[in-house]
Amino acid sequence: MFVTSPGRRIAIVCLAEVVGMAPYAAFAANLPVLVPEWSLSMAQAGWISGAFYAGYALCVPLLVGLTDTVSSRSVYLPAMIATGAGALGFAALADGFWSAVAFQVVMGAGLAGTYMPGLRWLTDALAGAPRARAAAYYTASYALGAGLSFALVGFLASQFGWRLSLGLAGLGPIIAGAVMMIFGPPVAPRTRPVRDKGRLRRVLRDRTTMAYAFAYGAHNFELFGLWSWAVGFLAITQGDSINPALLTAALTLILLPASVLGNEVALRIGRRRWIVGVLALSGFVASWIGFLPLVAPPLLVAGALVIYGGLAAAESGAFTATVVERADDASRGAAMAVYSTVGFIGAFMGPIAFGTILGWTSGTAGWGLAFLSLGLVAWVGAAVVMRTTDPMRRTID
Repeated sequence: MFVTSPGRRIAIVCLAEVVGMAPYAAFAANLPVLVPEWSLSMAQAGWISGAFYAGYALCVPLLVGLTDTVSSRSVYLPAMIATGAGALGFAALADGFWSAVAFQVVMGAGLAGTYMPGLRWLTDALAGAPRARAAAYYTASYALGAGLSFALVGFLASQFGWRLSLGLAGLGPIIAGAVMMIFGPPVAPRTRPVRDKGRLRRVLRDRTTMAYAFAYGAHNFELFGLWSWAVGFLAITQGDSINPALLTAALTLILLPASVLGNEVALRIGRRRWIVGVLALSGFVASWIGFLPLVAPPLLVAGALVIYGGLAAAESGAFTATVVERADDASRGAAMAVYSTVGFIGAFMGPIAFGTILGWTSGTAGWGLAFLSLGLVAWVGAAVVMRTTDPMRRTID
């Protein structure tokens, strides 16, 4: 392997994650175009957005759990190919609700085999302080990849149409897989299969880990509900003044500094305190931001939405770092699988709930109530974490 220092290992894996997520915004970035083109209801649009995270949640228990018994590389590389195939299929063949759902599920399943397995591949090759910070940087790379996907897909679609834009974005996962195959960190040896069938049971019995997984689900309900519908909201509130996909890219990219800086603050004041505070504050902003177009000009609405995006993302790194550090080596894959599954069930439900509320209501009031639903769920997550003990007191061993 060519990469030896911890910093370079982190950089290579994060770069691959960013490039591999090029087709991430396939539907969300083109929502204002595809809803009328395919005659979709708001609820159907929510289901298409949620289908991506359904594919993730369905496959992540198996694919991440496998990293306890086989090398992360063996899971990661085929999953990158699946992601690219799903994106190229969407670009060439999607023509309505069911085909879009199918390709979204495939791309979500591909992400399930790359996101947490990629983190496991990275953290297995690190130790000490670099391992603790790698989780925050890697989580932030997810936001960078998502933001650049919105920008890339949105810009290319405005120039060449949505099908060609997704076809080009679909090459990203193939390139990312090649980068990791050549330059990825050394693969941690699996000297023997881990046959401890009780490791999953220990994770499920650990109340603190499960509380953080549930709160992560609430966090994802809010964050991915926001990301899935931000382009549609901005298309209505901004008119033709700005490309809504590019503005959503800025909203998404703010997760990069928010997650890294948030994790550093959490290390100083305590992750439990930070997570509760951020969830409570972002929930408060969500309770009124959807109604803001009634009283504020478009530029203020756009700025407030970007700030809200930063708040909704600021505890991401703290969640992931807590779960990674809490589990021992034998159970880390099981803990990450449970954490990801519960978290992305929330990601699946957020866009659907948002779209369903929009379908039941109309106008600015509908957007206001939809955003309010995100805030209420964030508050539930904050309440759950408040009831936990010190998250770094390990019990999964």
